[in-house]
Amino acid sequence: MEQKNLVVAIALSIAVLFLYSMFFAPKPQPVSQKEVVQTDTQQVKQEGQEKTTEAAPGKSSRDAADILFGNREVEKKTEEPPVPVELDVKGSEARDITIETDLFSAVFTTRGAGLKSFVLKKYKDDKKNPLDLVAQKVKDFNIFPFYISTESDMRFKEVNEGLFVYDGDPVVEVEAGGKQSVTFRYSDVMKKISVTKTFEFVDNSYIVDMKCRIIKDGKVVPAPVVFGPDLENNILEERTGSKLRIWAFDGDSADDKIFESLKTQRTEDGSKLSTAQGFLDGSYYWVAYDRAYFTVMFKREQNASPIKYSVIKERKILPATEKGKKAKKVDELYSYIVVMDPVKVFLGPKDEEVLTSVESTFIGATEIVDYGWFGPIAKIMLKGITFIQKYIPNYGWALVIFTFFLKVLLFPLTYTSSVSMAKMQTLQPKIKAIKKKYKNLRDPEQRKQMNVETMELYKKEKVNPAGGCLPMLLQFPILLGVFALLRTSISVRHEPWIIWIQDLSLKDPIYLLPILMGLSQLVVQKMTPTSAEGPQAKMMFLMPIVFTFVVLGLPSGLTLYWFISNLLQVGQQYIINKKIYSEKREEDKLKKQHKRKKGVSKR
Repeated sequence: MEQKNLVVAIALSIAVLFLYSMFFAPKPQPVSQKEVVQTDTQQVKQEGQEKTTEAAPGKSSRDAADILFGNREVEKKTEEPPVPVELDVKGSEARDITIETDLFSAVFTTRGAGLKSFVLKKYKDDKKNPLDLVAQKVKDFNIFPFYISTESDMRFKEVNEGLFVYDGDPVVEVEAGGKQSVTFRYSDVMKKISVTKTFEFVDNSYIVDMKCRIIKDGKVVPAPVVFGPDLENNILEERTGSKLRIWAFDGDSADDKIFESLKTQRTEDGSKLSTAQGFLDGSYYWVAYDRAYFTVMFKREQNASPIKYSVIKERKILPATEKGKKAKKVDELYSYIVVMDPVKVFLGPKDEEVLTSVESTFIGATEIVDYGWFGPIAKIMLKGITFIQKYIPNYGWALVIFTFFLKVLLFPLTYTSSVSMAKMQTLQPKIKAIKKKYKNLRDPEQRKQMNVETMELYKKEKVNPAGGCLPMLLQFPILLGVFALLRTSISVRHEPWIIWIQDLSLKDPIYLLPILMGLSQLVVQKMTPTSAEGPQAKMMFLMPIVFTFVVLGLPSGLTLYWFISNLLQVGQQYIINKKIYSEKREEDKLKKQHKRKKGVSKR
């Protein structure tokens, strides 16, 4: 929504400029993707197929395992001989197993061999708490990441609720340069089912090797592994662009679904739940469970196996937190994906350096950092700001300095535009005289003659009538590039500037920067030469007020860039105006002298 408001506001200002030139200024006479390196093993992408299913009636409102997954059987042919389950292997009590590396602390539970916690040691959440990629929502439905989906067999529900056996130490520390593995085992002779999960951890890596082996009725079957119901805890409401999605990459392009946008259907059991389910069918190198700054990527054993996603929405009523405020109804979202036979899992930040380092395993991993249409601009700006930040360890000041260099770089264009606008301003008496000469503009011939004469005037005076719009047209993609950078790059997340600005990716908490930006925009508007008059001029002065309200909820880094850019523009415009009007006075002086000489010669 914020990006839409920004686009609309900037587009509106550009539209004003063009509409003025179209309706109030004379019209001129009309005059008749990226390369991807593909390996020999790359498979042809199949056409995606999506479908929505409704949960079966009669299920318990809290029995999410029954709601989440349909009855789509996914079996694969195997040449392995029958493997009977001959021994019960079950634990006696639920235990937590902790794995410590230099990058994260992971906690598994022996109940279902699920992931209970995955805390990144180098990052904090929006409330300055340790950042846990496993959302606390897991407690609501008791379905932990790396559980087995019940879609092919409801016996897996008992496996997920069962106690696995783990024979190692309760705390496993991965030493520098080393690696450690943990194995969980569960077997039930009567149910003819056996599950073994092995996770291997490597020092200084966010990649976890995973092997899940399932024996069912004497056969080794595919392992449908679940991840959900959310990613990361304590995300502030004002943080933009942080919607949860599934993202799959085939080596050329990506398919994604935003869970919040999926249309759900109410269950028929009278509960407050509504659900949606679907599949991504295709040959994908990896599939991700993804938010703006963090991701969990899965590399699968079989690239062509379908990927299932499921959503549960539960209507909840939040009690009033302050006096006079009413309780609020909200939809709590629980989103799950089912990945078949994952062999490697990346759980970590969407930092481009980190993602580049894992591209040998996750081909094209950096594609998951999606800046949108203005990605090239955002990437260039990020590189420039990051380079400066190495020498000045403050992203806010790095952004200020980068803005200065950018303004210097664009000065020639600004100067040319200002000269063009100043000349247009001086031509207004002549243009009005041409308009007065051709009063009947409904006559096509008169209108044509007026346009021809106006264009001849522009040509004679060397004026480009559209030249004044160029700075705004250039500022438009730069502003959107800055916005894309601030809401996407983890480099500026939680980065402060000064005193009250403690996170450049969030809005200004006291709205001081938006107000300063609006005032500076008014000053720039006042100083810039313009040919607009009357109502058009007043409309132009309304634009800074509109912009001020638009940026109130946008990242403070964006308003900082805009404010500093305006301050520099004021200085530039002062120099430009002084030079322009000095040249104009000199030109008028020469013209008067020329007229005097001409008059004397006639006498």
